[in-house]
Amino acid sequence: MKSGHPRIGLSLGLTLLALFAVPLDAAADNTAPNPLDLYRSLNGHMASVDTYSVHIEKQFDVIRLDGAKVLYSGALDVLVSREGGLHIDYGDDISAKEVWYDGSALTIMDHLENVYARTPAAGRVNDMVVDVNERFGLELPLAPLLEYSKPDDFEAAVQSSAYLGLHDAAGEPCHHALYRGANIDLQLWISTGDKPLLRKMVVTFWNIEGAPQQSLVFSDW
Repeated sequence: MKSGHPRIGLSLGLTLLALFAVPLDAAADNTAPNPLDLYRSLNGHMASVDTYSVHIEKQFDVIRLDGAKVLYSGALDVLVSREGGLHIDYGDDISAKEVWYDGSALTIMDHLENVYARTPAAGRVNDMVVDVNERFGLELPLAPLLEYSKPDDFEAAVQSSAYLGLHDAAGEPCHHALYRGANIDLQLWISTGDKPLLRKMVVTFWNIEGAPQQSLVFSDW
C-alpha cells in the first residue's frame, strides 16, 4: 500500500448472463466465508491504515428522460491521510471535479464550470465527511468508504447477503459477496489474505427507474 500525504445490461447481455449464471442453490457452500465477516475484515484493515492512495476506474449508467440507459466512464485518484488530509481528482465523460481537505477547510473545484466552493471543516477525514453531509447534504465521492468507522450502520442496512465465490477482479482472485438493502444492491470483490483490499465494487440502485449501476475497479493501492 502506497504512502502519501494529506467513494445495467441490454437484452443480449441478459441472455448471456442467463446462459452462464450458476443457480444460487447450486453455488451454496456451507464452508464459504460469511459475507459480513468479509466486510468487517476489510473495514478493520482499512481503519488500521492512516495514509493511503488508490486509483479507481469508474463506469456508471445515466437514465435519459426518454428512458434510454447510457453508459459513461471516468477515473479517480484518491489520497487520504485519516488525521486530516484528503485529495480527490475526478473526471468522467460529463464532469470534472477536484476535492481538497487540509484539516481546516474543504474545497471543491468544478473544472468544467470554472467555479469552486470552500467551507470551514475540521477533524479526521471520516468525521469531516459526516459533518458536511449533515450541514449541506453533500456526499463526497466514495463517502461510504471514507466513513470507515461505521460498520454497524452498514450491517444494519443489509437485509440479506450472499457469498458468490472466488472471482477475478483487477487480475486478482477475490472473495465476491453480495449485500442487499431496501433500495440498493452492493457487490464487493475483496482480495484474499490477511490484509484485505477492495478490488471492485458494483452498486445497483433499485429505487431509481431503470435500475442504474455504478462499477468501480480499484488498483495501485
